[in-house]
Amino acid sequence: MNQFRRFFSLFILALCVFFYSCKPEKETLDTSPSKELTFSADTFFFDTVFTDLKTVTLRLRVYNPNDKAVNIKSVYVNGVNGKYPFSFYINGRFGPNRVNNVQLQGKDSAFVLMSAYIDSKDLNNPFIIQDSLMFDVEGRSNQTNVKIVAYGQDALYLKNTDVCDTTWKNDRPIILLGQVLVKKGCTLTLEKGTRVYGYNSAFLLVRGTLITKGTLDEPIVFQGTRLENFYSDVPGQWGGLLILDGGKGIIDHTLLKNSYRGIQVGEVGYLPDSIPENATLKITNSYIQNIVDYGILGVKGIVTAVNNQIVDCGESGFGGLQGGSYELWHNTFGLSGNNNFRRDGKYQLAFSDNLPDSRTSTIYRGQLRVKAVNNLISGTEKDELAFGERLLPEIQIDTFFYNNLMVSRQPEYFRNTNNKKGNQLLPDGFRFLSPFKYDMAPDTLGAPVLFGSGIPLDTAMAFFPDFVSTIELRKFLSKDILGKPRPLQAGVKPDPGAYNNRKK
Repeated sequence: MNQFRRFFSLFILALCVFFYSCKPEKETLDTSPSKELTFSADTFFFDTVFTDLKTVTLRLRVYNPNDKAVNIKSVYVNGVNGKYPFSFYINGRFGPNRVNNVQLQGKDSAFVLMSAYIDSKDLNNPFIIQDSLMFDVEGRSNQTNVKIVAYGQDALYLKNTDVCDTTWKNDRPIILLGQVLVKKGCTLTLEKGTRVYGYNSAFLLVRGTLITKGTLDEPIVFQGTRLENFYSDVPGQWGGLLILDGGKGIIDHTLLKNSYRGIQVGEVGYLPDSIPENATLKITNSYIQNIVDYGILGVKGIVTAVNNQIVDCGESGFGGLQGGSYELWHNTFGLSGNNNFRRDGKYQLAFSDNLPDSRTSTIYRGQLRVKAVNNLISGTEKDELAFGERLLPEIQIDTFFYNNLMVSRQPEYFRNTNNKKGNQLLPDGFRFLSPFKYDMAPDTLGAPVLFGSGIPLDTAMAFFPDFVSTIELRKFLSKDILGKPRPLQAGVKPDPGAYNNRKK
């Protein structure tokens, strides 16, 4: 028995030595690999890197095409003029500019993660930064490399600060790193072509006056700081624009996108004695898109919106709560299909004379006035128009809806009154020309009923003499959102929505 045990122990020991010595070929180090490393791309490309702000991380794979393992003696970036604007990880090991002895098994691969931090050069125009990520493989005399290219852009950075009687120019981007407040009694003006980028939860707050002077060819742009194509349609990348009680916004030819809230006009609660006026907004020829909740939210606000396109809002394209006064002329509301919002029970237009404050369990109330003329209101729900429960029964909600083309089940706008108010239901076959590209002009084949179904503007203006002025209204409405003429002659019916006569 003892002899058998001794034999069995020797057998096990020999077996262990055998298996230990039989290392898989892919793990055996090749000190003279015949094949070079290959890569999933030949360049790390950073498109528009804001200086003094760390970038997104780019990813690349490095492959070992040899049957056996290789040892990468060193992975490093060359550097630029003695500095290292680029840093990387490989297989979880951080450079920042060099990592030594990285083994890669045969036919295996590893991830390389690259980021950039570029110092300011105090230049208005973008500049190019170039570097290379080098791979020195044991047993091969020639090195392999991946190029690194970044377009740097100096910017004006603002964080938790106030501005007063200031003009933001279009020579450099404006980066909002935190809350920026236009103080009471002060004016912030944005030149045509100005670009404003919000970081994370940054908001632009307006207690004074905000004026954007965009043009058709050089619009103002508000968006998040993530400029990669992947993030172009992603909502919630920054806070948004908040016009506080007493504040005023005059916005023209402006694109605002990818925020949590588009534009809020007013604050929850009653006006304090120190602020005698409601927040106001006049917005024309502008685009609001890819918003988590409201495109425009009035809270007892005063809003006039003409020739705007409001698309892809998770809650509502336009909301008016706690009362307020709202005029909507020739706006287009819809969904592009680029964002899969769960919109059950949501509405493109939503109004109420009250608003509960969850912080204090108080319900604030206010008189509600809504005037909507020649708008196009589309969406995926069976009803895209909603009025909340009235809590001021002694005050009649003042509503005028004329010649809107919309998805709605509101009987007071269609049943037995269509001849008077001219509102029409959006037909089932309706579609936009190129919604994925945010061209929300109607397709003729999808809605022939649309063209020429608006109320003549001379008739509409006679209904509302209290609008800013007839002259100013005619100026706003004489062209559509693309600058094309809209008929103003007596009795001539225009197309509902922001676009006029855009046929396929």
